[in-house]
Amino acid sequence: LASLERDLIGFACGSVAGITLGLAIGFSRIIERLLGPVLLVHRQIALFAWVPLISMWFGGGEAGKVVFIALAAFQPALINTWQGVSGIPRSYRELADVLTFGWFDFAWLIAIPGALPQIFTGLHSALIYAWTATVGAELLLNIAPGLGGRMNEGQHLFHMDLLLLCILLLGGVGVVFNVVAGALEHRLLRWRIP
Repeated sequence: LASLERDLIGFACGSVAGITLGLAIGFSRIIERLLGPVLLVHRQIALFAWVPLISMWFGGGEAGKVVFIALAAFQPALINTWQGVSGIPRSYRELADVLTFGWFDFAWLIAIPGALPQIFTGLHSALIYAWTATVGAELLLNIAPGLGGRMNEGQHLFHMDLLLLCILLLGGVGVVFNVVAGALEHRLLRWRIP
């Protein structure tokens, strides 16, 4: 339960930040020119390379773990939202101009619905990345209640059964997340024409 709580808080924070920034970059060429190169470089840095900085800035406690998990969820949500909005066909923009849509109308009625499949793909990936990062945070930062803490305990006490149980739980929760995210995505996007 401690791992799940940590995971869902980090996932929510990282996804909201990623989608918000992805929308801003997708809708604004100026922001894309300013932040695009930086974010593409950020994408090339391994997630675990941030552990020393996160532990210095936020500590190895709960805040550091949640920030690490949020960082894992941030990247796929950002990239997929950005690509989804940027990939709206030019003809849709021209149609919005002909219909005298304002910026808000274009965004709300055309761009965001058109980008939803890509956004959901990003959220699906973010959910899986956040779960992987949860265990990484629990193993690499200060030991705390959760699956990572139990795995550390199993390793130090040579309890192979505890380690295998934790690994099975990690896989099981990951599969449940994957199935639930896929079903939710399918249900929410039923309105789209195939």
